[in-house]
Amino acid sequence: MNDQLKELGGTLRHARKSDRCSGSALASRAGVTQPTVSRVENGQRVASVQSVEKLIAALPFSADEAERLTSMAREAYALASDNRRVDSGVSLVPDAARKLVTAASQVRGFQSATIPAPLRTREYTTAACGDSGSGPDWGKALDNAGKSFEFVVTESALRTWPGSGEFMTAQLEHLLTLAQRPNVSLAVIPWGVGLPVMPPHGFTVCDEAGVLVETFTATMTLTGSEHVTAYRDAFDALAAVAVTGDEFRRVIECVAADLTRFIQ
Repeated sequence: MNDQLKELGGTLRHARKSDRCSGSALASRAGVTQPTVSRVENGQRVASVQSVEKLIAALPFSADEAERLTSMAREAYALASDNRRVDSGVSLVPDAARKLVTAASQVRGFQSATIPAPLRTREYTTAACGDSGSGPDWGKALDNAGKSFEFVVTESALRTWPGSGEFMTAQLEHLLTLAQRPNVSLAVIPWGVGLPVMPPHGFTVCDEAGVLVETFTATMTLTGSEHVTAYRDAFDALAAVAVTGDEFRRVIECVAADLTRFIQ
């Protein structure tokens, strides 16, 4: 851990507590997420130094102290960037994704265009990807009661499908079945709800260890802390505007009813 970031985090935590301000209240005041506050105070890197600067500005520091802390943050982030290769923390090794999923106790994923891979039926997978058997064994992972899974999809992902889509009724029923598992949480962002962030692709976050990003030709794994933090923050923001439980079921049932107009 960078000593400057550790010192900076401790200073910000002390100032927040002296101001009798909770982590969530500071996050709201600064315009960042609560996990960002926690990571900064624990001396961990976040996606950008600008988030740290917002926290400094939101706390009651004198002008001189705020300037000192801002300079410290910029120096720490610049040093870390200078010491990293462009591809540091990025891997296209085929088995890297499988290892991340196997080791993770918490898996969280988002998709805006397709059903997330862990939630697909065999027929959907075949239509989308062919008969490729590469990647994590999601069926085995989901059966592990010691793991927790959270997925957020847009309603658009439920209303588009590969090929003719004759399997979609079964796929939607499969989602409702999975949602009843105690270790699985499913949520959907309905049409008409604005997205707080606009990820250019789907992603799966495995604990604090790494992120899986599916490209058109391979699954890329990102393990740099700045990558993991950025994707975890994005997931938190997307989950905050998604619906779960009975509302999730109602969206699924509405999509299923509309299927009859498109799939014969």
